[in-house]
Amino acid sequence: MPRDQSTVVDRGAGCLLGGALGDSFGAPVQYLGWAEIQREHGQEGVLSPPRPALVTDDTQLTLFTADGYLRAWVHGKATGEWEPVDAVWRSYKRWLVTQQSDGPEPGATGLIADERLFASRSPGLTCLRALAADEAPSPERPHNESSGCNGVTRTAPAGFAPSASIAYDLGCRFAALTHGGTGGWVSGGALALLVHLLAVRGRPLREAIDQVIGRVLRDDPYTANALNRAVVFADEHRELGGHAVRVDRLGSGWTGPEALAIAVHTVLLHPKPSQFVDAMRVAANHSGGSDATASLTGNVFGALHGTAALPRDWLSGLELVDVLDETGRDLGRSAVGLDFDESRYE
Repeated sequence: MPRDQSTVVDRGAGCLLGGALGDSFGAPVQYLGWAEIQREHGQEGVLSPPRPALVTDDTQLTLFTADGYLRAWVHGKATGEWEPVDAVWRSYKRWLVTQQSDGPEPGATGLIADERLFASRSPGLTCLRALAADEAPSPERPHNESSGCNGVTRTAPAGFAPSASIAYDLGCRFAALTHGGTGGWVSGGALALLVHLLAVRGRPLREAIDQVIGRVLRDDPYTANALNRAVVFADEHRELGGHAVRVDRLGSGWTGPEALAIAVHTVLLHPKPSQFVDAMRVAANHSGGSDATASLTGNVFGALHGTAALPRDWLSGLELVDVLDETGRDLGRSAVGLDFDESRYE
């Protein structure tokens, strides 16, 4: 059964805010090796996000995913026609405008009216090239073979779909709009399903992860194996007494399956509401895609525990915190049938 309605709404905000905190935490070190991180930040690595905590294109695109999904939800409620993949494709096209213009056009409304989103944060060429196409790709008709992590890092909003099966399907299809490699879009579905099970259905963490692995195995044994290794390594770590954690055994996080596996592993190691900071430090301090791995860790952690688990002092310096909070709450409200300001998504 779904959780209490207010809990789901709060976890919607927690999921988006947690992801953005992780994104901003890992961004300054995403291209550094572990030895370089230690030279610049000390032996323990990076310990807190910068101030201001600026997000990358991962968080920008997560917001545009949510915006497109909610536009489809509002339109479907009014007309009975529900086309979330098309709506998200159009939303990504609007994000592309923010990367090519200096600011919103006069009379712009909704997310694209916010001048703060007209900031280029070194978006990946895979996304830029895919979104320049005239027609939307799909898992069945991909435009490339990329399994990079920038597909999965924006699919968390799909977790607030009406059912687990729809959440998984939409997560896959949203990721496939830019990433055609099987791991690139299956990992997107896996994240969406995990968020749904945690935030909307209230499943225990380990049970939810096992269910995700079982579903993913039908589409991509490689991604399922990466997630299973994340669980096995977490179990081994606890058996060995929980000494210093290195996530490099799971890869660098540059691909979708690796990045999600690192996030799952990290939350399994630090599952308590009080352990968000510990989870961030593990997720970001490694040689590889630190913004992606920390962002996904934040998505999962926020979906599991909600906003109360997120450090207030970190949130106070976070870019776009108001938009992330309200959009996340609207996702939660849509999932449990509560009213929200639908005019924002018309």
